Amino acid sequence: MKTGEMGERDFLAKISAFVNKPRGAVLGFDDDASDIPISDKNNLVINVDTFVRKTDWLPGMTPAQVGRKTVVMALSDLAAKGARPIATMLSLCVPEDYDVEDASEIVRGFSQYGLKANIPYLGGDIGMCDDVVLTGVALGTASPEAIVSRRGAKEGDVVAVTGDFGLTSVAFEILIRGLKADSDLHMDALEAAFRPEIHIDFVSSLVKAGAVTASMDSSDGLGITLHTMAKQSGCGIIIDELPVTPEVEAFCKDNKLDTMKTVMQGGEEFLLVLAIPSEKYDIAQEVAKKKKAHLRKIGSVTTGDQVVWKTEEGLRSIPFAGYDNFKEWDQTIDR
Repeated sequence: MKTGEMGERDFLAKISAFVNKPRGAVLGFDDDASDIPISDKNNLVINVDTFVRKTDWLPGMTPAQVGRKTVVMALSDLAAKGARPIATMLSLCVPEDYDVEDASEIVRGFSQYGLKANIPYLGGDIGMCDDVVLTGVALGTASPEAIVSRRGAKEGDVVAVTGDFGLTSVAFEILIRGLKADSDLHMDALEAAFRPEIHIDFVSSLVKAGAVTASMDSSDGLGITLHTMAKQSGCGIIIDELPVTPEVEAFCKDNKLDTMKTVMQGGEEFLLVLAIPSEKYDIAQEVAKKKKAHLRKIGSVTTGDQVVWKTEEGLRSIPFAGYDNFKEWDQTIDR
């Protein structure tokens, strides 16, 4: 069997036996990041993410935007775990005839994003290969009790997200399939795809307020994120309201796209998906206001193991589907 046939998640399951969890670590192999105890009060939290030109470089992206997106990919998982980022590193591999200025712009974009958040770029490694491949590493720290895993959601918790979904799906439809959108939506979609933003210290602030039980980065797609959180927490999730703007809904309607699949299966959005104790949701809203983060309630944690959307016609199953690193862009959204 080929890796493209197996898919990312089945391959990860296949290699999981090779991975060792350090004594005192909070996060497992199946979480967003990994951690290593470095003292009685602190764990080093580490994440690595890779950007490949063949599968990840969207039409129209600049080299600087590619570098910027790679560091966002690496930092996003640290933010989801409640860690405080302290540094980043980059491995950059390019063909021997790759333009020097473009390569420099990639590194500048990577470095500059971190500097704006007081996260130094330390350097890394360079190499030669047949494609452009960036591997970003993010390092952070957190006390063991402050690290938020995927598996802590409890029945009755509020399920909330830090933004609306579907914009990157719209961007893929515009850039890859050639669909048209009105000018405002076109610009918003490309901005979301080319220049994603993350809230670096929002989860750590929720931890201090005792207002989060589970947290995940949604870069693989909201549907996969909800299923993963539910499975690892031993619960079900019911979505009452799709986190989508009227503009994206209208785009789906005009182009005969399934809105739920567009919202759930897009990927590459880097929004946070959170489980919050219902009695602490007002506190979480106050934290969001102070951090200038958008927090939107979309559902709740239930018993059982189903992940469903409550529509006017009844419950609709949310598929375990989204972005897969072993597959191409045009396979991410099932029409």
